[in-house]
Amino acid sequence: MTMPAVTEADAVLIDVLKRISALAQRHPNSALLRLAALEHSAKAAGRYAAASDALYARFYLLEHRGRALEAAAALAETQGELDPDAYPLQAARLHETMGRVAYQQGEYFEAAEHWNQSAELAARAGDARAGAAARIGLGQIHYAFGAWARGREVHGEAAQLLGAADDSYLAAKLALNIGVGHFETHQLDDAERHFSHGLAAARRGKHREYEAEAHWHLARAALARGRLDWATVDCRLALSIAAKLGHSWLEAAASRTWTDIALARGDRIGAIRSTEHGLLLANRIHSRPQQSQAHLLLAKLLDQQGDKELAIPHLWQHLNLQAEIERLSSTTRPGFPNLYNPAKQAADEQLLSLSNRHWRIQSKADLLAELEHLCKGAQQIMGLDRVQFWWIDDKAKTLGANFPSLRRPAQTQYLDWLAGLTKPQVLTTLSNHPCKVELESLADAAEGMRSRIELALHVKGEPIAVLWLAQCQEKRNWTSQDQMQASHLARLFELVLSAGAADFA
Repeated sequence: MTMPAVTEADAVLIDVLKRISALAQRHPNSALLRLAALEHSAKAAGRYAAASDALYARFYLLEHRGRALEAAAALAETQGELDPDAYPLQAARLHETMGRVAYQQGEYFEAAEHWNQSAELAARAGDARAGAAARIGLGQIHYAFGAWARGREVHGEAAQLLGAADDSYLAAKLALNIGVGHFETHQLDDAERHFSHGLAAARRGKHREYEAEAHWHLARAALARGRLDWATVDCRLALSIAAKLGHSWLEAAASRTWTDIALARGDRIGAIRSTEHGLLLANRIHSRPQQSQAHLLLAKLLDQQGDKELAIPHLWQHLNLQAEIERLSSTTRPGFPNLYNPAKQAADEQLLSLSNRHWRIQSKADLLAELEHLCKGAQQIMGLDRVQFWWIDDKAKTLGANFPSLRRPAQTQYLDWLAGLTKPQVLTTLSNHPCKVELESLADAAEGMRSRIELALHVKGEPIAVLWLAQCQEKRNWTSQDQMQASHLARLFELVLSAGAADFA
């Protein structure tokens, strides 16, 4: 794709944004006003990419001060106006910021959707920084579901993209997130090392919010080691910086740790006050995860104090918030496993590797081995429970009997129906299969399948085999990506069959 040329107006915009960025160090409110004016004038002139750049810079300043939600409406509006094909980098940045807003509110499905789109657009634009930022968010999605090791792997992908780039902001953010993955799996030495790296990068780039976050994480690590003195110092620093910035999310998070410190001292009243303060801050920014945690902790503290009447409403609030978070982020929502799974790129790379494989087929044994290899590859790439390969009629006798056969006249209706299709047959549920009755004789081979993609495989125009890509544990809503991968895999099977059998007669 040809990228838009940098115009004179673009060059002027870049210079203006640099000057406003320098101004923001001393006068952030003045910078916010100038960025808003720049964004408005660019939109009025129909220069939506320029408006997006100004909005991105404004969001950056707002988020540093815990005010990201203020830009939510503008982000959604600008994202709707911008052509992602013409301006993939700006679109990637918009999706990345919208993911951050959704994540703060516990809307993990929406956050994952934005971050996956951001990663794809960043790759199209060839921008490593935007790709790394999206992967940092995707790693956080895994953390949210307790997949700490996988989250760290995704953050490792972000680190590879950044390489040796001198980007103190993302370096600090990435180090802190990797540290969290180690902390939550009780690897304190590794966690503290990354938290310290994050603190150093934050100080180097004067990113005060990450400096505060690093102190908060170091306080948590010190508390886990039983060092109440160190934890107290670091947590006070985190609370002080967060309060000065007006960073409500971070101050609420640090307040939760201050509650733990107060409890370790035996100060139950102080713990309740700190938790109530954290709840107030969480309510201000509509952070459902923080609200839920605070309500649950208050319910426990008040109950332990004997104030059951005060504790029960907090418990109900916690349960209601948890139900809301689960509803918004349910992994059973159509397409969610694919959308939030940052391993999608790895699957694409596997498919590419499989496509570039040199098939060496000199015997029937070689052919069967390569077909087995393809079946295993398809299962891994698409995350399938089962891949079933069928020969048609007597091909099993000719080419080997490792796989079962579909035969006429028993499956004539099905084979004729499948031969007439011009694209994969996609079935979310098998209860309405057009050849359900005829296929019941294949009960053993099809046992347990709930959703399936079915494809006829041809060589020289003749149907040779049938491929079933199946989900057994639960119903699967097949995406367009699934269907494209299925079609690609079918072509690979046909290439192998062509290479291994010059004559099927």
